[in-house]
Amino acid sequence: MEGEEEDKNLVYFDPPLWRQRRSFVNEVLRESKVTSVVDFGCGEGSLLSFLIQPFEESPITRLAGVDINREIAEQAVENCRPWDHDVEFLRLTPLTVDIYQGSIDIADKRFLGFDALVCMEVVEHVDPPVLDKFFDIVLGTYKPKIVIVTTPNVEFNVYFPQLKYGTPEATLRIEDHRFEWTRKEFQEWGNSGAKKYNYSVEYTGVGKLKYGDPAVGNVTQIAIFRDLNPSSKPLLSSFDTYEHIEKIDFPYYNEPDKSYEEILETIHYYLQFLCNRIIDTTNIKNDQQHEPNRIKIEEIWDIHRIRQLCKTKDKLRDVLRSSSDFTLLNDEEIIVHREYHLDSYDHQEEDYDDYDDDYEYHGGDEILSSPNYNNDDQNWVTTTTNTAITTNGWPDYNGDYDSGWGDEGK
Repeated sequence: MEGEEEDKNLVYFDPPLWRQRRSFVNEVLRESKVTSVVDFGCGEGSLLSFLIQPFEESPITRLAGVDINREIAEQAVENCRPWDHDVEFLRLTPLTVDIYQGSIDIADKRFLGFDALVCMEVVEHVDPPVLDKFFDIVLGTYKPKIVIVTTPNVEFNVYFPQLKYGTPEATLRIEDHRFEWTRKEFQEWGNSGAKKYNYSVEYTGVGKLKYGDPAVGNVTQIAIFRDLNPSSKPLLSSFDTYEHIEKIDFPYYNEPDKSYEEILETIHYYLQFLCNRIIDTTNIKNDQQHEPNRIKIEEIWDIHRIRQLCKTKDKLRDVLRSSSDFTLLNDEEIIVHREYHLDSYDHQEEDYDDYDDDYEYHGGDEILSSPNYNNDDQNWVTTTTNTAITTNGWPDYNGDYDSGWGDEGK
């Protein structure tokens, strides 16, 4: 009976709520083609480390995070350092990450000029006098092209019976929350800032229940602000200073451009494996014939070394067109006219293993394979019994980051 009672207090999100939030932010930034991002209230660097990914176009080259708690900011530094794979598979473009200690009600001149600012699961932890300065600092002074703010939707608390939402005894999800807004309250707050500083704003959210009431909305609500007048001057003319904790420089590929002949030599090396791989033909229709030398350009582009040499898909296509060994059927496929013969089974297996490591890590699933990305596919569980120990007014969680309200780890 006790176990059945506990099950009533669980709400499951799949994918995990933290992943839904970070993936949403990542996709908005990608679509907006930003190259520099501030994480305002970065905590332990969960979002920053998630964003340390090489985008195919307009990659992020500059990240900055600020948090009021120095100890937590120092942990962000550790979580954002390069991994061994970052040395083995060099990025295509430079990347710097700067971590600061400071309060979000202070403007630092070094934060001017960033394309985007993200404030994820932070505003609900902030006292009203600090929050009152938020738009003056963010929209009025830093003036990024795009601002993303996420915060809990208190209306969703109806699914957490212990919180007694809608009653005089109602409590918030976490003890350190100063407030939790309804969607109307959040939109009134967002609209006031957008109107004052000439930003557009749209509202959305993540985290739904499969059989939940659509009228309740998502567990997390999100506002996306876009600057309508980027040429306007910053509101503040005097600035304070955050404490700079550390600057992290990622290694990147910076060799001189190779000739088409040198690039083609590398392409032929990898094509010997692509053209000789074992293909499952069970799904090929009877009237279709498997063509081992018909290769998708995406498969070649997915090889990290090819990306380093070509930089863009257009250059890869130009290199392929320059050789009589290939015929481009369209922008997506080629016919390979050369035959490749691997020397022996042992040699084939050894070389293909090397190729496969390269392909898996820096291929189509590179974000999921990166060591800077938490690749835990478990269902995420929310309980209504978790509380937080606070440190200097910011939540400090103990225990498993896959359980809780989804606020920990952001």
